[in-house]
Amino acid sequence: MTFSVHIHVQSRRDSFSEIARSDAEVETLFERLLAAGTYFHNPSMYVVERPTYGPAEVPDHAMKLDVDVAANLGALAYAGPEPDGGPWISLSDTPHPEVELYQDLGSGYRFPSDAVIPLSVVREAVLEFRRSGGQRPTCVQWQEAEGF
Repeated sequence: MTFSVHIHVQSRRDSFSEIARSDAEVETLFERLLAAGTYFHNPSMYVVERPTYGPAEVPDHAMKLDVDVAANLGALAYAGPEPDGGPWISLSDTPHPEVELYQDLGSGYRFPSDAVIPLSVVREAVLEFRRSGGQRPTCVQWQEAEGF
């Protein structure tokens, strides 16, 4: 089965909420996400074909991120229904205390420095997230998080 990922971005330069059905479309939206600049909320995504719940039809899973394009770094948060559904945040062998990335831009809650990973890995995780149907990407090391 082929999956579609809905990517939502709100920023000063560009805001969009679009569906990508292929790796090429994901790559295009990821480039827009990187070029969008300062975000109002964390860019987030979910796989369209997965179950939703409640009257608002909230997805049963999601992944969100923050990036520092100049530093070529980013961080991920994931929550899902599987037995180890989380929440989870990315884990790096090399902490980056010099980079400020936010797990929740609305509250100002920062990712810990050991959640910061190379932007190339963030990109691959977004691609894998769509390909796998919204499962937690295996190309990333993960650590348990206190919240999504």
